[in-house]
Amino acid sequence: MVLPFAHSHRLRGRLLWLTAAILFMVVSLICVTGCGGPGKPSGRDVPQQSMTFTTQDGVTLSGRVFGAGDVGVVLAHMYAKDQSSWSELAEVLAVEGYQVLAFDFRGYGVSTGTKDIALIDRDIVAAMTALVERGVKRVFVVGASMGGTAALVAAAGENPAGIVALSPPVQFQGLDASKAVSASSCPKLFLAAQGDSAASSTQSLFQLANEPKHIVMLTGSAHGSDLLKGKEGVQAQGLVLDFLTEHAGL
Repeated sequence: MVLPFAHSHRLRGRLLWLTAAILFMVVSLICVTGCGGPGKPSGRDVPQQSMTFTTQDGVTLSGRVFGAGDVGVVLAHMYAKDQSSWSELAEVLAVEGYQVLAFDFRGYGVSTGTKDIALIDRDIVAAMTALVERGVKRVFVVGASMGGTAALVAAAGENPAGIVALSPPVQFQGLDASKAVSASSCPKLFLAAQGDSAASSTQSLFQLANEPKHIVMLTGSAHGSDLLKGKEGVQAQGLVLDFLTEHAGL
């Protein structure tokens, strides 16, 4: 009478072990295919390479190119940050088919020159030119804080495919976009958080800008490229991607 019970007990143990193993495999498969989180490149390898380029006034800037394609995006960082602040967005854009250049402004990172913010619009022009020399036909600029202000100033003398300005101040350490923003006709997207001190300046620049233009005031208080990070950053990333898609023709 003992043997049948022991046999049944061992069988139930094997069935429980097999069920647990199957569940583990299913959960693992789900995480491999879908646990990357929103805004992530889903584990795909993104081709990257370092590069340098020179401004018209002789400053050598350091940057990194992500992806490939004939539509380019220049990423211009905010004050006290550097090109590394764009790494996540750069990979997301590269996966979407853009050739992306994140770079350090003069005096930042390993770029040469001094931190003369009044001149950094020249750095954006040089970055746009560097992408064109790599075969890019249309170039967008996404700038954070002072990078957004610089992008608006640079656009007055250039012809970018579009500008995304994240929390741009009207003026910052000698850089002034109050007149330049109305001198360009390229599409513009302004993003800022309602609780950020730069919210009012972003709205002021939007009012001064020529059409076509669009502004979105997001919840929270994140500033510049930090708007694109974390849970709330998913919406901001989506707005940037929608803007680029609308005007890039991809």
